[in-house]
Amino acid sequence: MQQLTPMDAAFLYLENETTHAHGTLVWIYDASESAPGSITRKALLDHMRARLHISPVFTRKVERLPLDFDYPYWVDDTAFELLYHIRERSLSTAPSWVDFCELVAEVHAQPLNHQHPLWELTLVPGLDGIEGLPQRCFAILGKFHHVAIDGATGMHIINGIHDIPGRPAPESTVAIRAARSPALGESLYRAAISNLGALDKGLGLLGLSRSPKAEDQPAAAEDSNTVVPEAEDASPLPQTIFNRAITAKATWDSRSFDLTAIKGMRTAVKDATVNDVLLAIVGGGLRHYLEYRAALPENPMRAGCPINIRTEEEQGAGGNMISAMIVSMHTDIAPPLQRLRAITRSSAAAKHRAEQRGSRKILDVASVVPAQAQALLGQLAGKVSSKLNRAIQFNCSVSNLPGPQQDLYMLGGRLQNIAAAMPIMNGYGLFVGLTTCAGRLNISMSSCDSILPDPEKLGDCMEQSYRELLAATRKRPAAKKPTAGRGKSRKAAPRIQNRKTR
Repeated sequence: MQQLTPMDAAFLYLENETTHAHGTLVWIYDASESAPGSITRKALLDHMRARLHISPVFTRKVERLPLDFDYPYWVDDTAFELLYHIRERSLSTAPSWVDFCELVAEVHAQPLNHQHPLWELTLVPGLDGIEGLPQRCFAILGKFHHVAIDGATGMHIINGIHDIPGRPAPESTVAIRAARSPALGESLYRAAISNLGALDKGLGLLGLSRSPKAEDQPAAAEDSNTVVPEAEDASPLPQTIFNRAITAKATWDSRSFDLTAIKGMRTAVKDATVNDVLLAIVGGGLRHYLEYRAALPENPMRAGCPINIRTEEEQGAGGNMISAMIVSMHTDIAPPLQRLRAITRSSAAAKHRAEQRGSRKILDVASVVPAQAQALLGQLAGKVSSKLNRAIQFNCSVSNLPGPQQDLYMLGGRLQNIAAAMPIMNGYGLFVGLTTCAGRLNISMSSCDSILPDPEKLGDCMEQSYRELLAATRKRPAAKKPTAGRGKSRKAAPRIQNRKTR
């Protein structure tokens, strides 16, 4: 039997009528080499039937216990039907990018049924008429519940269900160990043991256990020569138009950028990382959009950034192992290069604070809360947040999802780009997903109609911010040893692939 971890269960307990804890990956394929008639729902069914053994996520569902007296279990879906999970949606004969975005938002807004394994694939053929996409093109929308995967484990699944040149198709005879439902007496016994362990760990976190472990001891004092990054901006967290109650109707847009150009921008500021550049672009885009809505706050917005905290030994483990750090996006700074410098300092300070407090503490804290209390707290959080309609600690989520490191194929089509629709909740009505694939980086914006009724406008603002930062980083004084190719002009950022700016 496999039981959900406290962190995995938390995603389950937070769900309500408007908050759904799943993400939808938008895979876009160049079908120029696909055989005619090969891009069908039947073909996708046959393909996935041979890949179900890649992960138990595909054939297991979540079983909650009566009154949530312990964390739920993963159990085999004895009535599993692949046809339920493979779907198809079509656009008009002359689709536009806006039409596709609306379809993605509509599919993403539908909750996953907990009576089935928590995933769906939706085939969207016939994207050939969308400007900037390949002459022959299709998409697959992969919806997965956060209770089962995080960004790191999601990449294992993505690689497993795709074809990789030179790699033989995975054997379909690999057996997955059965996951049965626990008997009532057994689950009660396991709940008692779990709660006793949680109590002991809780005492340890409070320093009251009889023999605290070495890792719970305070860290040794820092060397006097260590340079401590500056403290984070202490200005009050602003409440923005994104920090309201959400509705069930999702909105979504995504824009694509040249990853090489983005990597080049970081050289303009000492110690800047690619993530700092991305936060500077996102911060600039949000600044432009809020100015357009006449709603730019005086204080800078802050981003909650999930981080992977898996050790090397835990890379193959399922579920979620994430923490978060909070970074200012400095939306109060207009000049893009100054914004990048400020974000570089802020992110260094955030990383330092995360290291000091221990990024795995969030796992420890979650593990000491009994399942029944977590379930009640989750329901209470949904009700309270819908009344408060405000952000706490940060204004929006910005998540950098890892991308594939090699060419991937599905139904004969080459995976050309990846975008992402991500979950939002009351008080946090904007989630920005960052994804990479084949030399492109996508900035995807997920929200709802009451908060972001015009997602294409925010997408335009992200493109404007990209162009401004690109121009600012190229105007800086030339380095003593300029790198090859610096100074060549680049076109404005496309939406998905070589799209023209509207």
